[in-house]
Amino acid sequence: MLILGLMTQDVALKKSKPALLAEDEPGPVELIVGDASLVITGDHAGNLVPRALGNLGIPAGELGRHIGWDIGAAAVARLLAAELNATAVLARYSRLIIDPNRPLGDPDCFPAVSDGTPIPANAALSAEDIAARADAFYWPYHRAVDHQIARLRAAGKPPVVLCMHSFTPALSAREQARPWHIGVMFSYDDQLGRALIKGLQAEPGLVVGENEPYSGFIHGYAQKLHGLAQVLPHAQIEVRQDLIGDDAGQAKWAKILARVLAPEIE
Repeated sequence: MLILGLMTQDVALKKSKPALLAEDEPGPVELIVGDASLVITGDHAGNLVPRALGNLGIPAGELGRHIGWDIGAAAVARLLAAELNATAVLARYSRLIIDPNRPLGDPDCFPAVSDGTPIPANAALSAEDIAARADAFYWPYHRAVDHQIARLRAAGKPPVVLCMHSFTPALSAREQARPWHIGVMFSYDDQLGRALIKGLQAEPGLVVGENEPYSGFIHGYAQKLHGLAQVLPHAQIEVRQDLIGDDAGQAKWAKILARVLAPEIE
């Protein structure tokens, strides 16, 4: 069924929520549905932690840092979806619980330490703990992305998959300055990535990183799962967090990305 316009909704219905989520807590996924052949994903969009996990044993302020989520990425994704009438699938809960942009077998999927901060709740996870977190947060997110891809395919609009992320100007543990305003990550299929780099480089004054600040060959599990494996054009965008930390920066970058993306989804 063709869904007109945009709408926001919880993917998980209250009656089907796993035990880690109480009935009065938000579902794991925020969904914005549009008609364009573009699915924007937000692997690290939110920094919520359910009461059942007790703030993971860390001070609440730590969740507001980049270790808890990708600062500004969700706001840019929402604005970009509105600009292009696109679909956005955003993970609401913190990457520190379980990271949707890592395979389950990767220790960084449940980091015991993140940028120098110990995460006590992740120190000794059992197989049952991991399965419960995956059932509550990881699989609902990835299923929601696949469902939207399938919906658009069925409508004759196989989508571009754009993974929206943000990165710190410097990792505090290493104090390395990062000069890029934006980076584009890709791996074995570079067609969309290179088109986005070309478009971004045409924007005045931008320093654009190719597979910076991370390599898409090493990282970017979600774009491979939903883009590469499904033979869809895909790339991961990384915007520097100091540029999208407020409303004005978020609106500016949504406009830039809309201009660059529009030719790729026509």
